[in-house]
Amino acid sequence: MDETRFSIKKSVEDQKADLSGADLSDADLRGADLSNANLTDANLSNANLRGADLTRAKLEGADLTDADLIGADLTDADLNRADLSGANLRGTILDK
Repeated sequence: MDETRFSIKKSVEDQKADLSGADLSDADLRGADLSNANLTDANLSNANLRGADLTRAKLEGADLTDADLIGADLTDADLNRADLSGANLRGTILDK
């Protein structure tokens, strides 16, 4: 795991992050714990979120175009106004 990916994942997992408005386009967040994170209006376009835990995450207005969400858990996530155009949702958990 490269240092950048490790530092992003570690900071997100250590606290319930406020990443509102953050530019995380093309980020490698495979398996990251983003539960309860505030990702309102964040740019997650082309992000790799395979297997990420996004339970109860605030994704209102987030840009998830072309994001890889294979196997991600979006249970109780707020997806109001989120753009999922072209996102890969295969195996994504939307409700338990």
